[in-house]
Amino acid sequence: MMAWVHAAVGAALGRIIGHESKAFGAGVASHAICDLIPHRDLKPQQEAPLLALAMGLIIWRKGLTSPEAIGAMGAVSPDTENIAARVGLIPTSAMVFPTHQGPGTHGREVKSIVPQVALAAVCLAVALWPEKSSAK
Repeated sequence: MMAWVHAAVGAALGRIIGHESKAFGAGVASHAICDLIPHRDLKPQQEAPLLALAMGLIIWRKGLTSPEAIGAMGAVSPDTENIAARVGLIPTSAMVFPTHQGPGTHGREVKSIVPQVALAAVCLAVALWPEKSSAK
């Protein structure tokens, strides 16, 4: 799953859960579930700006310590080992996250990114929808 989609899913979970530490854990768990869904990953040069944009939007609208931002951080945190492996800091055999441990542990690759974009759009709408006003 693309990193920015992981962030969007984690942010939506953070909104639904409403508690920072629980949101982080839910975000990490969602990473595994999303990795199992057939998807297409992009090149790091394409993913990095999309992730920065998604995280920036979530933090700008909800705040750095909001459940939405913390959920998003939890959801993307497992990919730190992917980055470390891609730049040669660790061998791929050292990755420990369950869906990063070799063939058959990651969702099959598909050609279209449309389902991921749709999932991210729905999740960002959930995460960023304005709070209900308590006007009397």
